[in-house]
Amino acid sequence: ENNVSPVAVIELLSKIAKVFKDYCGTLSEESIRKNFILLYELLDELLDYGYPQVTQTENLKAFVYNEPIVVAPVADTGKMINPKTASASAVHK
Repeated sequence: ENNVSPVAVIELLSKIAKVFKDYCGTLSEESIRKNFILLYELLDELLDYGYPQVTQTENLKAFVYNEPIVVAPVADTGKMINPKTASASAVHK
């Protein structure tokens, strides 16, 4: 049995995210929903029976025929605070 290196999996996931961003402009829930068929087609070309194939955006353009639906980028969510979440400095004694 062969185990896959965790670093290889993380690298593949980051390349998939980069390709999605290259095609859709942004990687958000809305862009994934609106471009589902395109992203499915990209995944089909990126992976073959679970093995990575072509991961460069320029090379994929020859195989992918769907056009992306442009979605406005999501505003900076780093400042959003969930009021139900306690801060890291909150300590219960």
